Amino acid sequence: MTAATLAARATRAATSHLSPAEKRGLGLVLISAVAYGAMPILAKWAYAGGASRETLLGWRFLMAAALFVLLAPRGGEALPLRKRFVLWGLGAIFVGNAYCYFTALQTVPASLLSLVLYTYPVIVTLLSAAAGQEALRARSLFAGAMAFAGCGLAAFAGAASGGSWLGIGMAFGSASIYSIYIVLSGHFAQGVSTEAASRHVAQAAAAIFGLEALFKGELLVALPVSAWLSIAAVGLVCTVVALQTFLAGVALIGPGRAAVASSFEVIVTLGLAAAVLGEGVGLKEILGAALILGGVALHNLAPRRRVRPGLHD
Repeated sequence: MTAATLAARATRAATSHLSPAEKRGLGLVLISAVAYGAMPILAKWAYAGGASRETLLGWRFLMAAALFVLLAPRGGEALPLRKRFVLWGLGAIFVGNAYCYFTALQTVPASLLSLVLYTYPVIVTLLSAAAGQEALRARSLFAGAMAFAGCGLAAFAGAASGGSWLGIGMAFGSASIYSIYIVLSGHFAQGVSTEAASRHVAQAAAAIFGLEALFKGELLVALPVSAWLSIAAVGLVCTVVALQTFLAGVALIGPGRAAVASSFEVIVTLGLAAAVLGEGVGLKEILGAALILGGVALHNLAPRRRVRPGLHD
C-alpha cells in the first residue's frame, strides 16, 4: 500500500463526519493555506529574477488594494472618516510586519521564516492576556512554551546552516508585529467587516510601499516575465484570494477549526522550499516544526476570545 493511498484513507476518515458545507469550508481554508504557504517561494523567485524588496512590496499592495476595491460589494458599509483613519493606522502597523517578513526572506530560507512566523498565534494569546482582553490559562502557557522551544530549535538549526541572525530576528519581528496588529485590530476594528478592514489596511500599505518604490526608482523597472508573474501571484493570489477563501472557510467551519487547518500553510512552505528551492530540512527543523504546530493546535483547543482574521504577512 503506497503512502499516497494511506494519506487518502486518513483524509477520508478524518472528514467522514463532516457535513458537505463543513467539507467545503475545510477545503477553502486549505486552499488559503496553500496560497499563503506559496508566498515565500514566489517571493524568492521574484528576488532571484532581480526584483527588489521595494518593487515586490510596492506592486504587491498596489495590486491587492485595487482588487479589494473591485471585489467590494456595491452599496457596502459606509465608514465614517474617523474609523477609516483608524483602519489606515492599523495598516501602518501592518507595514512593519510586511517589511520585516520580506526583508528576512532576502537572508534566511523560506522554510525557517515560515517556522518562526508561525509562533504568532501563541504570541497573540500572550499579548491579549497582557492587555486584559482574555484570561491566561495553563494550557496557553504550555502551548507558548512548545511554540517558542520549536522556534528556538529551528532558529539555531538555521543559523548553524548559514542563516543570518539578523534575518532570523527580522522573522521574529514580523511575527511579533503581526501579533500586535491582530490584537489591535480586535479592539479598534470592532463593528467593521474583515473585508472592509483588509481593504483599508491594503490601501495604507499600498500608499507607503508604493511611494517608497516610486521615490527609490524601483516601481517601474525592467524585470523578466517570470519575476513579474511571481510579483503578480504574491499580490493577487497570496494576498487577496488567500484572504477571501480563508474568510469563506471560517464562515462554514468556525475560527477555531480554521485556525488549526490553516497551520497546513507551514507544511506547504516546507514542502515547496525543499522541492522547488532545494532547501534542506533537517531533523532539528522537523522537531521544531512539530513543536510549533503542536503548540498552535494545543492553543486552539483552549477556549479563548475569537480573533478577527485579516491580512497575512
